[in-house]
Amino acid sequence: MFNFKSKKMLMPLFFGVVSVLLAPTLAQAELGGSGSKAANEAAEQRAARERKVEKKKHDAEAKKAAEGQPTETQTPAVEPKEEPAAK
Repeated sequence: MFNFKSKKMLMPLFFGVVSVLLAPTLAQAELGGSGSKAANEAAEQRAARERKVEKKKHDAEAKKAAEGQPTETQTPAVEPKEEPAAK
């Protein structure tokens, strides 16, 4: 392919090519990346959906509490029964 006659030129070229090829791998190792970008994006989307669902549940419970309806964690207030007076 290329015919380099000087060894002075060949060694820096070799190290330059190797460093360019290894740079993305080293950068990913430093950042702690362990998978592909698609897998990371899918995990972020799942987490966002879970947060949305939790927020909707929280909002629904807050709305029920504001209306005075008992929620799953609340118990309804029991009114004391009046007993008829004994004669």
